[in-house]
This record gives sequence, structure tokens and C-alpha cells, in this order.
Amino acid sequence: MYAVIVVDDSASMADQLAELIKLRTGLQVLACHTPEEALVAVQEYPIRVALLDQRMPLRSGTALYSDIRQIAPEVKAVMVTGEASSSEVGQALTLGFSDYVQKGEVSKLPEVVLKWYCQYEIDSAADAASGGFEILEVGRRRFLLFGDRIQYRLVALEVLDDAYVVPDSWSTVQQINAGQERKCTYSVSVKDTFIVEDSRQYAAKAKGGLAGELSKNAKLSASVESAVTRAVKKTRTSEVAVTETEEVTYRLPEETSDPEVNYVKSRHIQCAPAYKRLRLVVEKSCTCCEQGNFEPLIVLSFGGAYATQQVDYYRDGTSATIATGLIRPPS
Repeated sequence: MYAVIVVDDSASMADQLAELIKLRTGLQVLACHTPEEALVAVQEYPIRVALLDQRMPLRSGTALYSDIRQIAPEVKAVMVTGEASSSEVGQALTLGFSDYVQKGEVSKLPEVVLKWYCQYEIDSAADAASGGFEILEVGRRRFLLFGDRIQYRLVALEVLDDAYVVPDSWSTVQQINAGQERKCTYSVSVKDTFIVEDSRQYAAKAKGGLAGELSKNAKLSASVESAVTRAVKKTRTSEVAVTETEEVTYRLPEETSDPEVNYVKSRHIQCAPAYKRLRLVVEKSCTCCEQGNFEPLIVLSFGGAYATQQVDYYRDGTSATIATGLIRPPS
């Protein structure tokens, strides 16, 4: 699902900016070359941030944003301009644009996009919250009863993938060679149940990121994991259908001496933990600061399912991988 659109009448510019933002932020970005494409995208996808070129022949960025707001008023808009006058920039901010970036400073775009993406999620969570954001932990600096009070709040959560597999986590549980028949039993284990994969921080006033604090603060880590589990259960709308299978029989045909036949020499049955991949935003606030620090985190939470695949190695040295679905080993 696309979360960001880049609109520029120059197709090459739109494509390059979209690729830059995707590589630097991990967000799904759609390049639009006409205002009509942008309006269709806003109707079809949950767009959070729109980057709009101001000087376009068919419609200006400010005019396009007025149309976008009729469809999705909550979208955060960023003006991307190389020629806009100060009056045009002022008009854009008055209209509701969240920010603007000069085309000569496109290296800043990924940071700007992620900042406003997080703000969108925070605003959405604030609208949906009843009784305020969930407090994960409250602590104090310097003294037990006096001093600066620090709070951590889970303010937004998005499920990115229900069955994410870490690329290097595949392991072979059974190998079958040509002419053999074997029964494969899935019996695997996983140690990591809650992994902070990546983090970026904005409006930071303190040294160090939340990922580092999670690693050394067992209480905070457990609080985040508990809050994420509750939020995932609340936001989940569908379950992945799985079949609990203890044993599967595999058989490969015999080798052949015919040089024209490219047969399977070896088949590897592999499995890997299937994580729920989440993007969440945690606010760290302190009584000594006027502004909170908002951190987006990518988190992997293991729920007991495993992805399976078979890898066939052929006589000619090639190979083929086939996904064979999810399993939940009997407890």
C-alpha cells in the first residue's frame, strides 16, 4: 500500500524522488506525473504525505492540494519548489501545507517525509484515542520524588506485514536427494520474540535513541511489547489461515542418464520464523522540555508461526524456490 505520493510533471524527477524516499525511509512511494494520477492515488490508497511540485503546467501544487483536501483533508502536504516566490510559499502554508523544500535541497526530503508521516500517525492516534495516549512507563531523573519526570507513550501503530521473514533466517530442516523418500517433521524453535529492527529520531533533545534505551531498560522493553501486543490484537482484522501439520512425506524421482533431462538432484525443505512487522511511534516527554521527542520504530513480534519453502537444485546447476505457506507446530 502506498503511503506517500510524489507529484511532478517531469516523469524522471518524480521517479527519482520517489526512489530516494523509498530507499531512505522504507515507505511505499508512488510517483505521479499528472494531477489526475495524484487524485486517483489519494482515492485508492491510504496516503499520508503528498510531495507536490508547485510549478506544473496543468495545475499548481497549491491548487492540487485544495483538490486533495476535498478527498482526504488529513493528508500532510509538502511543497517541492525550485521557482516558487515567497508569496506562493506563504500562500501554501496558509492553505495548510505542512512544509516546503527547495529542489536544490532534495537530500532533505526523506527526513522531511518521515517527520510528517509520523506526525500523521500521531494525529490519527490522538483522534482515535479515548482518555489520551497509553503510558508505557514513568520515571524520574536525579531524585526519587523530585526532579524531571520522564514519560514514554505509545501514540501510533501500523501493521506492515503479518508474516515477515528475516532474509538470513531460513534454515534447512530436511534434505532429499534424487530417488529418495523421506518424512519431514517440522520441529523448530525461536529465541527472539520482540526485536527493534531500526529507529530514527526527530526533535531530539536528549542523547541516544529509544532503540538503545529499550536494549538496556528491561521494564520499558516489556511495557512496549505488552502495549504492542494489545494494539495488534485490537487492530488486526484478519487471521492468516494455516494448517497444523506434524509430518509430510517427500519423494524425488530417480536420477536419469538421459543428458537432455534436467531433473531435481536435491530438494531442501526450509523454515524460518514468521514475524508480525510493525511500525510504531513512541513519544518520550520530560517535564523539563517543552517539546516531546517522537521516535518511529520498526518492530518484529513473533507469534508462533513459521514460514516454509522448498528449494530445488537441478542437474544443470540452477535452482528454484517455492513458498509452501505457514505452519504452527503443535504445542
